[in-house]
Amino acid sequence: MTFLIKKEISGNIYLYLAKNARINGKSKRIWEKYIGPEKKVNDLTKIILEPKPKVITLDFGLPLALMQLVKKLDLIKIINDYSNKRIQGLTLGHYIVLAAINRCVKPTSKAKIRGWFEHTALLEVFPPIETYLDSMAYTNHFRYLTPEIIDKIETRIHEKLMTKFGVEMKTLFYDPTNFFTYINPKPGMELPNHGRSKEGRFTLNLVGLTLFCTRDGGLPIMHEVYPGNVQDAKLFRDELKRLFKRLKVIGVKTEELCLVFDKGNISPKAFDQINDSDIRFICSIRPSTQKDLLKLPASKFTLEMLPNGKKVGVLEFEYKKYGENHRLFAVYNPNQREWHEKNLKKKLEKRLLEVNEWFKDRLNVNKWRKPENVEKKIRDIVKTKAYFNWIKYSVSGTHAKVNYSIKIDKNALNAHLDTLGKTFILSNHPTMLPLEITWLYRQQYTVERAFAYIKSPTMLSIRPVNCHSDDSIRGHSFTCVLGLLLLTLLTREIQREYKEMSLHEIIETLSEIELAIIKYEGSKKTIKTIVEISKAATELFKFLELEASV
Repeated sequence: MTFLIKKEISGNIYLYLAKNARINGKSKRIWEKYIGPEKKVNDLTKIILEPKPKVITLDFGLPLALMQLVKKLDLIKIINDYSNKRIQGLTLGHYIVLAAINRCVKPTSKAKIRGWFEHTALLEVFPPIETYLDSMAYTNHFRYLTPEIIDKIETRIHEKLMTKFGVEMKTLFYDPTNFFTYINPKPGMELPNHGRSKEGRFTLNLVGLTLFCTRDGGLPIMHEVYPGNVQDAKLFRDELKRLFKRLKVIGVKTEELCLVFDKGNISPKAFDQINDSDIRFICSIRPSTQKDLLKLPASKFTLEMLPNGKKVGVLEFEYKKYGENHRLFAVYNPNQREWHEKNLKKKLEKRLLEVNEWFKDRLNVNKWRKPENVEKKIRDIVKTKAYFNWIKYSVSGTHAKVNYSIKIDKNALNAHLDTLGKTFILSNHPTMLPLEITWLYRQQYTVERAFAYIKSPTMLSIRPVNCHSDDSIRGHSFTCVLGLLLLTLLTREIQREYKEMSLHEIIETLSEIELAIIKYEGSKKTIKTIVEISKAATELFKFLELEASV
């Protein structure tokens, strides 16, 4: 028979399970098993008999994965090294990193960051927050992030990306954008301004943003916030100066770099800077500047396969402009030509149908008895001036005996269709093959995609910009760009093992991973466990070695 015994040792009671048996007519102890201190066993019994668990779940996977990168980059220290803020509570580095991770995980206003933070596993890796953490705290801290300080921080990050992560910096993509705001700027504010909105919001104040992104991973390694009324070409010249200065600091030779940019940034002065620097470039130029090449028939192009499986034809020419002889590539895309042709014909046919439908029951009735009124209405329906190049119409007859005819001018339209599907790329790269240059220019979508991430309302969400000073706008934009860097760097690391996973899939999968903290009434013991997750989330959990943080 098994029974419970107590032993008093140094004034403490300990419990044992024991069993006796009769051997040779005598009762003897055949085994004895230690259970533990009586007090601990009583507490455990109470938990088992009267379980009243309190369960708290915390965001775990994505915040901790991003925090791993923050530590590897030594990001908090880098920001603090260039801050002249007195050490008092949370450092500037802690504030900025926390805001950047928030933009990646669950974008919220600065006033709600503390509430979000307390529901994440970052509680375990951040120092205790004994100071205020609200919108005013960020307003006060953003003033330390001057353009010069941000540039120094980005330069250090740039170096870390090369040394710690082996990021290749020989190809960069550049592009500017702007985003509309609802800011009513105070006197002295320079950033919110009226300009040409790239989202069609011309009545609102704009703030501009430039990015230099790497080909290797699409990482934003340099950015600038600028007034919304600054013209792209002028801005590009200033950005080139910043880039050349940065390359010199980090030890990258200009002749080793290839910069890819869009036609909106072109100006003779910019090419003077490029020619003087020996930098390699690839850019597009406006088709309207190459009217002779636009007339090249499709039969002149030999189609070749790009890495994405699409076919294009490329012809190379010499381009004598902007100070030097450059290589000019006429690129013919049959899929693009087909799409534009189909779309244009559909629009032209729609105009013809609208004209015929309008006059079906109206011609020679009331005001439509006058030829001049009929002609004016046809022009109003066709509207677009360019369409009159491909639509032929005539109005004849006299009062109340008006006739009209309208049709597509097939000869004129076919001549125009032969110009469709062509783009023009300019480069000074001496050795790269035409197809390689075409493919590299197409990677310009890398920086365009980065802007889409930043403007996304569900990801980094740079809007709404609830800022009332240039310092706050600049600081808020910096946290968004920093968040983009962490997300793209995380994607780059994961895609080495799981190539098929996109940034969106990685965010969604890591967001599944939550930490459950279970506490029982009457016990100080806490149980931590990861909630049940999918197979994909389990694989990422193991790949990123997140179990060490549980």
